[in-house]
Amino acid sequence: MDLFGRIFNTVSAVTNLFSNPYKVREVPLSEYGNCSCIQEDGRVLLYRNRTAKSLDCVLVNPISPQNAYRLFQLDSEHEALLRFQEYAVKLRPFYESSRKGLRLETIQQLTDCIRSHPNWSLAHVAVDIGLRESFKHNGILRSLNSTDCDGGSTPLHLACKKGDIECLQELVEECQARQDIADQNGETVYHHAAQQNNPRVIEILCSVPSVGINHQSNNNEAPLHVACRMGKTESVLALLRCQARCDIIGKDGYPIHTAMKYSQNGCAEAILDVSANQLHAEDPRYQATPIHWAKNAEMARLLIQRGCKVNTRSKTSDTPLHIMVKRDRFEAAMVLLTNGADPNAKGEHGNTPLHLAMKKDHLELIKALMVFGADVEQHNDFGETAGLIAARSSKGCEP
Repeated sequence: MDLFGRIFNTVSAVTNLFSNPYKVREVPLSEYGNCSCIQEDGRVLLYRNRTAKSLDCVLVNPISPQNAYRLFQLDSEHEALLRFQEYAVKLRPFYESSRKGLRLETIQQLTDCIRSHPNWSLAHVAVDIGLRESFKHNGILRSLNSTDCDGGSTPLHLACKKGDIECLQELVEECQARQDIADQNGETVYHHAAQQNNPRVIEILCSVPSVGINHQSNNNEAPLHVACRMGKTESVLALLRCQARCDIIGKDGYPIHTAMKYSQNGCAEAILDVSANQLHAEDPRYQATPIHWAKNAEMARLLIQRGCKVNTRSKTSDTPLHIMVKRDRFEAAMVLLTNGADPNAKGEHGNTPLHLAMKKDHLELIKALMVFGADVEQHNDFGETAGLIAARSSKGCEP
């Protein structure tokens, strides 16, 4: 029976080598009674397992000293020694700070993370696994503001990305993690929080003073721009409650312009609720107001109800109606026309909206403009009437 038992154990050990050699398993420490321990560092030991012809790394379980967690079983001594040294150093803060001892599932997550992200700091690993109790260990604290992570993110960046409220509270309120550090994209933790649509994340960050809330990234976006672009209305509301500024110019203009560009009705409303003057804010490129940026009837109606000027001019003298015609936004154009937009206003090159509609041969817009009083005989700067342009542009005409 003993012979068959030994054969079974040998076959099982060899089989493990051909499965996942890094699968963590709980094993009796007595299994290594006849094996030579070739390395030891704290609770991490490396055995030469002659039966399986492998090198086995184990983590002694302090709660149950007769048992251990086997971290790996490798046949390459070189690889085993390198991995042992890595585990011995990086696992120490976690098993030393764990009051109840690490569970097998947690150890598996830790070792997988350490192997997958060899350049991460231990604080990043702690956040990724959610091991809050380890944050106050000196081995973790020293890397609390480290940027040794993908894209130069800090542990706090990572916690914001994950939306881990408990980790965030521990890092911000107890560990005083810095919020002013930007990653390689120039983004602070607020930029990452703005993407989550979880106001609690932003509220926790705002519980301590920080300049990061209005910081602009390499892409010229403040966190409020990011939230508007992504349609994260709850994040917009939370940022505004935390005094995020509405008057920061980004790549598309102010946050209100970003909300309009991406048709984010709720975000635009939230901004106008706290800063009504954003209704008339001009973007730096076109000197266009938010109504110029409206892409649909709903957005146009929202701004008109708030009191925007429907005949305001951009840098090129175009009114919002000119833009709606140029962009084939029929529904938005109808909202403008029914709310007093001038169908005969001259824009760039003296073109009226009707000139533009004729050039595009947009029959529905042409009819609507004429119903609302567009003058077919009005000339542009080139002496052209809308009728002349129609004769040239009509799809039914021969060139």
